Amino acid sequence: MTTTFTSTTASVRAIEQAEAAWLVALTEGEEAMSALMLEDGRAVHGPVGKIDDRETFVHFTWTRRRMAFAKAEELSITVRGNTAITTCLQEMHIYFDENLPPFPVQEAVTRVWEETEEGWRLAHMHQSKRMPPA
Repeated sequence: MTTTFTSTTASVRAIEQAEAAWLVALTEGEEAMSALMLEDGRAVHGPVGKIDDRETFVHFTWTRRRMAFAKAEELSITVRGNTAITTCLQEMHIYFDENLPPFPVQEAVTRVWEETEEGWRLAHMHQSKRMPPA
């Protein structure tokens, strides 16, 4: 049996919107991030490849790395049925100390999105640090 997967313009636009919503959620807090992730979602992050469930990841992200700003460049989207895979370079400006200006961090990111009745939700994410942007 052969299965053919196509990326429709509508599904690509929906994923672009989900990606944009994720970047906004990074600056809004735990509740906003959790709302865009599946309950059993996982994130691989940190300098040593830490693997966290949804709650642990969003709590860590908001309490340890509060974002002032986030953007993505070079977004690539592949849609196969109700699963989408995105890759991008994500730049974030993070407050590690409220008395200091935000610190720029850049990561190469892969996200796996699943289409649900509520819309596209993040099922898995892998972030790898890059050198700080110039």
